[in-house]
Amino acid sequence: MMKDFVYGLPMAVMNLLVVFGLFEIYVRITQTDVANFDIEMWLYVREMKQVNDVPGMGHEHVLHQSRTYMGVSISINSVGWRDEEYPLEKLQDTVRIMMLGDSLTLGWGTPLESVTSTVLENLLNESGVRKYKVLNTGVDNANTAMQTAYFLHEGFRFQPDIAVLNYFINDAELPPTRTENFLVEHSYAAVFLSGRLNILMRTYWGQDDWRAYYRNLYDDNQSGWRNTTQAFGKLARFCRERGIDLLVANYPELHQLIPYPFQDIMNLIADQVKAHDISFCDLLLAVEREEPRSLWVNPTDAHPNGKAGRLFAARLRDCVRTSYPVKGTSNFSRCPTEPFPSSVG
Repeated sequence: MMKDFVYGLPMAVMNLLVVFGLFEIYVRITQTDVANFDIEMWLYVREMKQVNDVPGMGHEHVLHQSRTYMGVSISINSVGWRDEEYPLEKLQDTVRIMMLGDSLTLGWGTPLESVTSTVLENLLNESGVRKYKVLNTGVDNANTAMQTAYFLHEGFRFQPDIAVLNYFINDAELPPTRTENFLVEHSYAAVFLSGRLNILMRTYWGQDDWRAYYRNLYDDNQSGWRNTTQAFGKLARFCRERGIDLLVANYPELHQLIPYPFQDIMNLIADQVKAHDISFCDLLLAVEREEPRSLWVNPTDAHPNGKAGRLFAARLRDCVRTSYPVKGTSNFSRCPTEPFPSSVG
C-alpha cells in the first residue's frame, strides 16, 4: 500500500501540473482581452508600477512606459504621469491645476482625450480669458495618504495654483502590499482562479459584499480611515502655508446612484473636509440621474467611461470657478466651501 502511494504521488502531481499548464494556455488564449478586468489590472500592476522609496508613497509608475490595457493605450511621461511633459516652472499667465488620485484620475479604461482631467482642461480654456493646464498625477490603487505623501514630496514642485484631491470611497484603505508569490506574479490562470474564488466567497461563504466592504472601511477603529483624516489635515496645512488652493472632489461609486447607498459616508467625508477648511465638490450631482451602467468602461468594470468623465469634468469646472474666482493672472481668493451634500433620492 505504501509502495503504491510512493509511486502514485509523483504521477498525481505530474497530472495536476499538466492540467494546470493546459488551463494556463486556455486562459491566455481566451481571457487576455478587455473583458477580463482582473487580468488586465494584474498586467498593469506587473508592467507599469514599481515600489517608491519615499516614505508613505507606496508605489509609482515606471517612467517612459507605454502599454495597452482594456483596449486603451496608457503612456507614462518622464515624471510618472499619464500626461504630457511639463517643466517645473509654469508659463506666465497660466493657471495650473494638479489632479491627485487613483485609477479614476488616471482614467483606467478610457482614452486620454476623454479622461476627466483632459476634458476639464478643455472646458476651462473655452472662455479664452486665461490659460489653464490640468496635470494628471493619478496612479492606480493610491490612497489619500499616499497621494498626500507624493504631493508633499514631489508634486508641489510643479507650482500648482490649485490641488484637486480626487477622492473615492476606497481611498480609506490601507496601502497595498505586493504579493511575493510566484504563481500570483506570473500565472494568468492563478489570477483568473483567484478572481472567481473571490466571487464565490462573497456569494456563498459570507465574505463581505462590496457595500459591506466599503462601509467597514469607515469604522472609527479602522487605521486606514484615521490615516485618511490625518492626510486631509496635513495636505490642508501644507497648501495653506504655500498659498496653494485645495479642493476635494468626491467621486460616487457607480454601481447604484439612486438611492445612493453611501450618502452617510459621503457626509462623513465632507464633514472631515469642512473641518480643515477645504473646499468640497460633490460629483454625485453630476451623474445621479444617469443609468449607472451607461457610465462604466465595460459591463464588468465600473470605472468611469468617457461619458462619466465629461459629466465629472463639467461639475469640476463649476466647482473650480465657484470656489476660486480669479482676481489676477493666477491669484485666487478663498471662498466659503461649497454647500455640503444633502440626502439623495
